Amino acid sequence: MNATAGAELTERGRSVALSINRVRSIAPWGWKTWLRSGNGDGMKTEDLIRWMVADTRQSQSSIALLLKGLVPSLGFKVAMVWVGLGIRADIAHAMMMPVFVIRIVLAAGVGLVAARIALLLSRPGRQGVARLGPLAGIALVALALMVWACVTTPEAARCMATVGKSFPFCLVMIPVLSFLPVAAILFALRRGATTMPVLTAFVAGLSGAGMATAVYALSCTEDSPLFYVTWYGLAILGVAALTAAAGSRLLRW
Repeated sequence: MNATAGAELTERGRSVALSINRVRSIAPWGWKTWLRSGNGDGMKTEDLIRWMVADTRQSQSSIALLLKGLVPSLGFKVAMVWVGLGIRADIAHAMMMPVFVIRIVLAAGVGLVAARIALLLSRPGRQGVARLGPLAGIALVALALMVWACVTTPEAARCMATVGKSFPFCLVMIPVLSFLPVAAILFALRRGATTMPVLTAFVAGLSGAGMATAVYALSCTEDSPLFYVTWYGLAILGVAALTAAAGSRLLRW
């Protein structure tokens, strides 16, 4: 091969790579179809445009699909807690207590932030935008709350405040309530083409479990941050770990 032919091949390779990156940035989902088709070299412009238009619609429909799955599942969870577990009798008084409200805010925050990150992770070319910092920020707030509770709780009462009376029930009910929202999120994410299925599924598990925990908190009477940061946190992480194990196959393409 002479130097001229080698230079032409190198330039052609750069051109193909540039085209792939351009398709990735404009049409986050459809480039996988383009690459799978094996027609990247001789593909017609009209075909590429048609796939790009279809992918734009897919990006919108995955959000709509996520909402269609989450809204009914959240409604069903509220009904389960209301009928099966019962909303705590002093809910009106509890809503005036910062330590009660903040646990719902933290859990719901994990659910909403993680859902946003999971959607970004499901789109090739957008993984760099999916920052995990907001989730780390929520975790730091929870840990700071736990330290505050440890300092302000008398030493003799710390063990009881941490263990509480219902932690086994908490560790069972949060995963049970998480099943439907996690399934809805994974179903929506399958429309994407994540290049990091384990991480995407882990974040999806955090999202579904966070939302489930926010609903479960309406019935839980354990108000110490020592309790709910510990046991809610372990339950959420457990669901996320199981989802990651399942998602490594469910989200692989």
